Amino acid sequence: MPGTIHVVTDRHVATVTLDSPGKLNAIGVAMWLELRRVFESFAGDAGVRCVVVRGAGGNFAAGADIEEFREVRYDEASGRRFHLELLAPALDAIRAAPQPVVAAIEGVCVGGGLEIALACDLRIAAEGARFGAPVGRLGFPFALPELRPLLELVGPGVAAELLLAGRLYDAQEALAKGLIQRVVAADGLAAAIEETVAGVLAGSPLAARLNKSQIRLLLARGMQYTQHDLDASFSFFGSDDYREGVSAFLDKRPPRFTGT
Repeated sequence: MPGTIHVVTDRHVATVTLDSPGKLNAIGVAMWLELRRVFESFAGDAGVRCVVVRGAGGNFAAGADIEEFREVRYDEASGRRFHLELLAPALDAIRAAPQPVVAAIEGVCVGGGLEIALACDLRIAAEGARFGAPVGRLGFPFALPELRPLLELVGPGVAAELLLAGRLYDAQEALAKGLIQRVVAADGLAAAIEETVAGVLAGSPLAARLNKSQIRLLLARGMQYTQHDLDASFSFFGSDDYREGVSAFLDKRPPRFTGT
């Protein structure tokens, strides 16, 4: 049965579910393509203010679907197409979404599943989740565009332990290594995600977009910025959300943000 990507939007929150029955949500070609399409659609959707990515059936995702490799990664040319024209654009679309993206992780989160989680802004895991990237056992390394986010997040030591030694981390070790931000009880994941989403929705959509884009900018520039970047970062002073936020605080009332 082919895997699918389910999307449900409710009260400004889009929930994206990875669903590949019987394969621990391993991600096939059609799913990578759909992930890209879905996240690119969020870019122009002002009604979506937060995105949650989860897996179906108690697991996040067990990486790319290896059963497809003989058809889609059978030589160097096809492998380049798979990584550079299929997988990388899907991950880039997740990172480029203007909304905060939260990964709700339980069960297996390895290989391509870990890469999807790394593309999210926040990663919250349930006890019992397992993290890894033992691609060396399949005879290949991480592609350079996919390795960079891992190195940026955890550094070369942890990346080497995952890729060279093939270590699998439990949730507590993943937290200690910096792969995730939070670990909760297995039966508390839904509540933790709801709490995190509520925090996102309580803030200004404009401020969230700017914070996310500025984090990405500084990471991409090696923590450097230009005078143009600095000037642009102060443009929020002319926004409706800034005036509304200050007014609501002084009036002791909840703010009514519009994202403009």
